[in-house]
Amino acid sequence: MNTTFPPLKPAGKLLPNRSRLFIGAYGFEDRSLGWPSRQTKRDGVLKHAIVFKYKHPKGKNKVQELRDELADLGVTKTKDIVCDVRYPYPVEDLLEAEFHKLEYDEVVLDITAMTKLLILACLCKLKTYKGTLRLVYSEAKIYSPSKLEFEAAVKRGMAVLTKFPSRGAESVVRLRCLSSIRMQGQPVILVAFTSFNEQLVRHMLGTMSPHRLMFINGRPPRSESGWREHATQTIHERLVDEFAADNPKSNGLLKRVASTLDYRDTIDRINSVYDAHGNFERIICAATGSKMQTVGLFFSKAIHPDVHVEYPTPDSYFVKGFSEDIRKVHEVTFTRFSEFIAANSR
Repeated sequence: MNTTFPPLKPAGKLLPNRSRLFIGAYGFEDRSLGWPSRQTKRDGVLKHAIVFKYKHPKGKNKVQELRDELADLGVTKTKDIVCDVRYPYPVEDLLEAEFHKLEYDEVVLDITAMTKLLILACLCKLKTYKGTLRLVYSEAKIYSPSKLEFEAAVKRGMAVLTKFPSRGAESVVRLRCLSSIRMQGQPVILVAFTSFNEQLVRHMLGTMSPHRLMFINGRPPRSESGWREHATQTIHERLVDEFAADNPKSNGLLKRVASTLDYRDTIDRINSVYDAHGNFERIICAATGSKMQTVGLFFSKAIHPDVHVEYPTPDSYFVKGFSEDIRKVHEVTFTRFSEFIAANSR
């Protein structure tokens, strides 16, 4: 466990004693309102807000509900940034302009309703922010698919995936802040996270010819969801077997595993890959894991600037039943964020 990075803690209730900017996204899940709805309604807790509004939303996003929650916390000005998930490239320049000079004591970055690409882009463009960054994430009580739904799909040859979080792959997105041209011409290692959508990894393989494919399997934080670790490996089993030499197992499960919630596990796993192969092979990471694993991926990129990160976009999302209710709202606090990034970069 990487102890340099702060742990997740329950999100506290903030007081109106700091100037704060809220950065988030309009989402369709219950948990998209998790952090603001659990704050004590006090004028002055927040000052302003920047919220991503998806051009092609996958469901009926809770736009007015979030605006009302933010207004109850004192937001006097909300700026919407339209994000086209089918063509997200302009977001990098938009964020650079917005985040160039943030004059707030704190920034609350709520990643709950953000795409993984937005999470990475926001964190990249906040690297020069000198104040305190509060990264918040609302965990759902129930995630799709259920164990019964997954087992039923397996019995039908994985042909019916309508209860899975996403299907297919549309394109591979590359942002300047996530790119690296170092080690060009060297053998390529593709590091990917298991998920319920194998096509994301296959799409990556279709765009490159990696020397190695190394999987990081996801381990849910709660025992009742432990079956999901086996399930996501099962979905990728053919690729795991094809690249068996670089994906060792213990008792049938992949040894290389990281918590889907504790981002520090991801940092440790990628550090291990880099220490073993980074001097001789080019490492490309695919952002195919959970949102908190994506946070860990950002810090891994900050530690190792020569690591290259790409984002294979899902072709579609299943909306109804994607997740239900709110289990817990988590927070990771980074004081003097730009100094923290500098201190943890190589």
